[in-house]
Amino acid sequence: MRSLTLVLALTLPLGVALPALGQSVTVTGANGGTLSKDRTCLRGNGAASCETTTTATGANGQTASKTRFRTSEPGSSTTTVDRTGPNGQTRDRSRTVTVSR
Repeated sequence: MRSLTLVLALTLPLGVALPALGQSVTVTGANGGTLSKDRTCLRGNGAASCETTTTATGANGQTASKTRFRTSEPGSSTTTVDRTGPNGQTRDRSRTVTVSR
């Protein structure tokens, strides 16, 4: 629920933002483990909102993931990172940088 609220709060101000092409890559290691990374951005009116999701799956089936939400607009940038470890542990952090002149 927190992620959905955050996504809506970050993307609604972009109004008429145009989507960029999604980017996706998956790499498979020699032991059968995989690493997948997906990225989607909305840009427009001097602002951008991007989401990057990275998922690692080990050869034994354990998974870990990281989702990064980044919103930039003139004068500020906010980044939120949500991580989930292979045993279900979570860690979230958020940082806002404001430029004033």
